[in-house]
Amino acid sequence: MLKHRILSTLRFFDLQDMPLTLLELHQYLISDYQDLKNKLDDNWDLGKVDINAAETNQEVKIDELLKCLETESLGEVENLHGFYYLSGRKQIVTLRQENYLYGIARERLIRRYTRGLRHLPFLRGIAVSGSQAFGQQKNTSDIDLVVITDPEYLWLGRLFITAYFQILGLRRHGKKIANRFCLNHYLGGVKALFNHRDLYNAMEYLRFRSLFGQGYFSEFFEKNADWLKQYFPNFQSLEYEASKPSASQKFLEKIFNNDFGKNLNRKLGQWQLKRIKTGEYVVADNTELAFHSLERKKALLGRFFKFEQQDNREAVKAVV
Repeated sequence: MLKHRILSTLRFFDLQDMPLTLLELHQYLISDYQDLKNKLDDNWDLGKVDINAAETNQEVKIDELLKCLETESLGEVENLHGFYYLSGRKQIVTLRQENYLYGIARERLIRRYTRGLRHLPFLRGIAVSGSQAFGQQKNTSDIDLVVITDPEYLWLGRLFITAYFQILGLRRHGKKIANRFCLNHYLGGVKALFNHRDLYNAMEYLRFRSLFGQGYFSEFFEKNADWLKQYFPNFQSLEYEASKPSASQKFLEKIFNNDFGKNLNRKLGQWQLKRIKTGEYVVADNTELAFHSLERKKALLGRFFKFEQQDNREAVKAVV
């Protein structure tokens, strides 16, 4: 039922103190719980099985969504200043508008300090993710970046971008968090993901905002569309052509694109993999390096699916 999907979506983002615009509600409209619950494991994850999105297509047109909001959802969903939220939660609209001011200041930092990244060797694409990409930023927030590197030079690419922000004094580390750049996800080339395919990560991936290398992110969404659409069937990725490397990037890559560079990359990988503590929410190999938010994700998914299970039981009782 569309009404239940609307309420589920608003609840999922309400748990993050986040009201949604009509376009956001349409783009992030979550699939029906009845369909999802049969596919998820005990960790609310799709696992590593292959999934065909076409088998459970639940796309909804925006005019259908608006009609439901104006009729069936009245009394349970409210609208203020173009933001939709669950009834009685008007304060999160004010919160989002206030936090928007912090985002404006960070956009200036992003424009100023990420321009030089396109000149670093072996970096193919950079995107903003996390709170800054979706209007959830606070005064204490950092700036999350997703990095796509050349498939053969993930570790060298990581070395250069880490050094870049370290020299600028803008890399997040220790207690130095606010307004600093957090490099928490690297992809060695574009790949289909088979780890941590849950609702939280799907939300994180779908709100990537690419700064350059848009063609690589278009390809990323294409390769992962089947499982991402299990959660958000309305999502549509824009298609872009691959970006051309700059002259300085070409020059620097000539220095390292040889046996010396490959050996250096391999040794860097061996050294860093020994230092990284892998676990349930850390992916670390020669094709991907990702540090997922363990506590926040588990708490959010736990609360959300508890509500969904409760609503499902009440719906069944009502029918009986």
